[in-house]
Amino acid sequence: MHSTLIQIRFSDIDTLNHINNAKFPTFMEIGRIQYFKDVVAGTHNWKDTGVLVANYTMDFKIPIYLNDVLSIETEVTAVGTKSLTFSYRFVVEGDSGPIVKATGTSVMVCFHYIDQRSIPVPDLWRERINAYQGSDF
Repeated sequence: MHSTLIQIRFSDIDTLNHINNAKFPTFMEIGRIQYFKDVVAGTHNWKDTGVLVANYTMDFKIPIYLNDVLSIETEVTAVGTKSLTFSYRFVVEGDSGPIVKATGTSVMVCFHYIDQRSIPVPDLWRERINAYQGSDF
């Protein structure tokens, strides 16, 4: 899986002293953007074409706190005709190794912003995802 270190800020914490559940979609976005930069498109022109969030889910297992060292692991688990499904693991380094504190998914629809319509997943994206993950989407 692709891994991105997340800097937890004081403003991410709620009155219960853990990361507020509303922050997780932003962390998913950070992981997904870094995945795109490193794996998929690097210098892609996001003003013309990109992706839109169609759906996301979260499963919260263990609270994440301000001083935790948090990474988000990102992986493409499915490539459809016009969509990409991402899976995320929110991992904190524990005394005896990594601990998965939350998991999530998002379905991203490829979109042409100028024409305002969905588009097929670009062949280049599919090729680079396959090469990086050793899969055949």
